[in-house]
Amino acid sequence: MNNRSKKKNRREKFSFIDAVKSVTADINNRARDILAKRFGFGEKKGLTLSQIGDEYGITRERVRQIIQESLNKIKKKAKTDELFREAEEIARFTVESDYGIIAKEELKRNILAEREEEYNFVDFIVHCSEELSEIALKGKIREAVVLTGFNFSKWEHLHNVAGEILKKKNEAIKTGHFFKEFSQESEIDFAKDEFLSYLRVSESIRRNVFDKWGLREWREISPKGTRQKAYLVMKEIGRPLHFREVADLIYKLGLNKKEAHPQTVHNELIKDDKFVLVGRGIYALKEWGYQSGTVKDVIENILKNKRNPVHRDEIVKEVLSVRDVKKATVIINLNNFFEKKDSRLYALKKDGK
Repeated sequence: MNNRSKKKNRREKFSFIDAVKSVTADINNRARDILAKRFGFGEKKGLTLSQIGDEYGITRERVRQIIQESLNKIKKKAKTDELFREAEEIARFTVESDYGIIAKEELKRNILAEREEEYNFVDFIVHCSEELSEIALKGKIREAVVLTGFNFSKWEHLHNVAGEILKKKNEAIKTGHFFKEFSQESEIDFAKDEFLSYLRVSESIRRNVFDKWGLREWREISPKGTRQKAYLVMKEIGRPLHFREVADLIYKLGLNKKEAHPQTVHNELIKDDKFVLVGRGIYALKEWGYQSGTVKDVIENILKNKRNPVHRDEIVKEVLSVRDVKKATVIINLNNFFEKKDSRLYALKKDGK
């Protein structure tokens, strides 16, 4: 077993709860309880200073003092505490493997996978570490963990160059193409994995579910509402879809936390002229050249644009390019509503009916 495999095996078995218990063992019970509430041990998130103060009948400032005094003691002990040092090394190795910067949530998932009950204990280890730091810069870096001494100027260079590329293109870009363009523009060389690692902590540049990068506010990157999500799905799939299939993909691709109700999707699409109903429950994007209206309406438009009668096969071909119907349906409409010039040529009826 190589060194990386050994570290992974040890990480999977290691308890961050035990590490925190070990390093906090020497502080009094009330201080330990206050720390647990502040960092949210065993909970989804911690309490505010005011909430903790209300529980203990003390001011928020006194709570802050107790926490700070406790952390000072813990940080001293952390330098020699065996379990803390091991927990810190696991976290440090994970951050280092991501080129020195990683989103806090990603760090916890990488270390603990589905052991969410330990997530906040990792936060505590990072908070007390001398080798790791927490950072968040509004509009630039979301909550992240970095190695002490991380080169922020290098990260900022990448972020600025990548942002300018996206603004110029004004459309989402596939990862490979994005990195290629970045490499041509950047004054600093980056490995592709390093490029992606740096981008993953960006607040303003995000990747969508189709592996395309863009600015966070773009609809292609952060679609809001059923219509925008349906549009993104259909545009990327590139073909007409039944509204039930659209609803299913919205959920499976992670665009909705809950399953999208098919009837809701149907109701939203039928009200928006960006979508065209081209078959029974099947929608296409209008920008693909699909027309609204019945099969009869489509045939009528085709014949209006022609000076002479049109061959049946040509009409069928044109209708099927913009409608998801059977060939027989087109022929029935031709025979019922249009004038048959000979065995296979059709024209508009002279009376317009």
